[in-house]
Amino acid sequence: MAIPAIQWLTSDIENSSAPYPRIDVSSIPEEVLKDAKGTGSKINNSRGSNVAGTVEQLSLLYMAAKDKDYMVIFNPGGWGWATIEKMPLWASILRGLQETLAGFGRTVMVVDYLRTTKNARGIIGEIVALSRFSRAKGRALALMVEFLLKNLPGLRVILTGESNGAVMAENAFHFLKGNPRVFSIQTGTPFWAPSKLSPRSLIINHNGAEPDAFSRGDAWQIIKANIRSMAGKYRGDRGNILFRVGAPGHVYNWDYPAVRQNIVNFLKEIEKTK
Repeated sequence: MAIPAIQWLTSDIENSSAPYPRIDVSSIPEEVLKDAKGTGSKINNSRGSNVAGTVEQLSLLYMAAKDKDYMVIFNPGGWGWATIEKMPLWASILRGLQETLAGFGRTVMVVDYLRTTKNARGIIGEIVALSRFSRAKGRALALMVEFLLKNLPGLRVILTGESNGAVMAENAFHFLKGNPRVFSIQTGTPFWAPSKLSPRSLIINHNGAEPDAFSRGDAWQIIKANIRSMAGKYRGDRGNILFRVGAPGHVYNWDYPAVRQNIVNFLKEIEKTK
């Protein structure tokens, strides 16, 4: 079953090919449009063409989220340009999130945050962001979230991310940690950028079946697993990291009981804070 109501959220409007529908802004309150323009200017340092695209996207997200209780923003792993459809394991988690929250009587909107353009410039920018030398991408996402929360007082946001995407979720959460309506769910965080524990964050680095070699920084385990895989002898579950290198245990989906139960329990705790 496909996840309904997926929208595209891109960090580079000018160079992105991600489609999103046009909307009639006449139904948006003037003060919201003014705030969108101010937010777009902050994100793009007043660069005209990018500001206009960001304002349009913020307007779209406002319209799509205004009747929702939750917005779940997904940060993909890898280089950050994969859509949910291309990540079926985490898609199962997002479906589980939706179904669980729907069981609480909540409405949910799922958003892809495509943070990187598929070119050399995008890869270089991603390397800088993943190395934590810059939090610019996290700040941009945080500004978008702040705009939505300011103008939609009934909305809550859950930042999610897997592997490298968990770094982006954590970077955005860094700027939003003082807002009680923002939460984070991360899986398989990279060993060089561990996320900070918080009552409003769920960090999962073990799928309950096998330790995550990537999150543990266990290079020897990764090497052994890939050698055994090439010889047809590896029998565990491997998730791919950059350049399709297999990492034992670096795989998460809703079918893992430990993953599912941790997330369900976390969502129950979120609901108690209402």
